[in-house]
Amino acid sequence: MSFEQLMQDAKNIREQAAKLLARERSGTAGVYKAEDFMPGLAYIEPLFEPFSRLPHPDKYNPLIADLTAAMQQLMTQSTPVTKLSQDVKFVETHLDKVTTTDGAYLHDWTGAAATAFKANFLDTFRTISGNQFTALSMMKGVLEAHQEMWRKARTDIDKIAHDTLDVFANAGSCNKADVTFEFSVLSAVGTTLAAIITIATGGATAPVVAIGAAAAVGNAGIAGKATVNASTVSSVLNSMKQAVADLTEYINDVEAQQMADRVRALNEAMHANKDLLVSARPRLAGMSDRDLVGDDGIGHTG
Repeated sequence: MSFEQLMQDAKNIREQAAKLLARERSGTAGVYKAEDFMPGLAYIEPLFEPFSRLPHPDKYNPLIADLTAAMQQLMTQSTPVTKLSQDVKFVETHLDKVTTTDGAYLHDWTGAAATAFKANFLDTFRTISGNQFTALSMMKGVLEAHQEMWRKARTDIDKIAHDTLDVFANAGSCNKADVTFEFSVLSAVGTTLAAIITIATGGATAPVVAIGAAAAVGNAGIAGKATVNASTVSSVLNSMKQAVADLTEYINDVEAQQMADRVRALNEAMHANKDLLVSARPRLAGMSDRDLVGDDGIGHTG
């Protein structure tokens, strides 16, 4: 099966259906030719045409790669690994040094600024970077879920076309079987366990994610299915039309409901927890030169 041949498959469905209808209807009422039924089947190609323009899943790869690279920069040895972060490799420990080495270097720094810097920046750095890692993990999951939705939608519409052609190809067989249309697009989005960014005690947050292709592993059974009688060409075509309508509804449900609701919840969670994602702006940044060099400013070392 090949999605790229979808419109050719649609044309073949129309031609095969016309031939079989001519065979079914020919008899005592007269002799029919396939050409007699072609005009009445003109709806078939337009039925499939919108699906031929589905976004290509590979277009998401550069964006996913960018997020993976950003996660790489934020990942520390204490960052928990989930299915959405399992392809992010540990290559350095620069962020770990911020809370250890820097703290030692600044041990003799005293004053209000020193106290605030250690409490509001050093002590929270690992948590902040962990939350940023979590946020990026969520974004990556959203893109992977959307990518998987289009990949599965392409597979589903391609299968509808090929299943219909297979039934027509076996129309003259005594073992003619019912046709079953199945839809995998419903499994493109995993279950979101929670849409909130939380602080883990003593380290980075665990990515709170279950949205994305990886999270849907094992959910292959989440699928729509329709089995119809294949005794006549009309019954097969009607079932094919219903299958296309069902797939359209499933895609709308996954994108407009399941995915949109999760993205909205994740977006709201990040906006509501900005202080857990970005380190506080240092008070020194707004001080006058006179205050900056005083005890309430930079303070003293040594």
